[in-house]
Amino acid sequence: MAIITSIEMSDNSYFEDQAGTALTTSFVKLDFGFDSFCIIVANDATAKYIEYSFDGANVHGRIKDTDDQPKLMLFRRHGSIYLRGESGGEAYRLEAY
Repeated sequence: MAIITSIEMSDNSYFEDQAGTALTTSFVKLDFGFDSFCIIVANDATAKYIEYSFDGANVHGRIKDTDDQPKLMLFRRHGSIYLRGESGGEAYRLEAY
């Protein structure tokens, strides 16, 4: 078993919401410009879900509007994420660092 001796954090940060990139019913790729350490997606839409993918084809998760907390994905090394809304135009917040 490998022993973890340190955790490498990112010096970068990324933020996006519907004001910068509107969601559609097809996956929209959001490039961070670096490999993330942590990804946070919040669904601010009412009565709608938001799906995310790391390859743009497969659904890797769904965030419902009834979720009390944003989706927090720690130790996720990705340079981008794909998002799509249930009907398009959903309000969201995406942060990566």
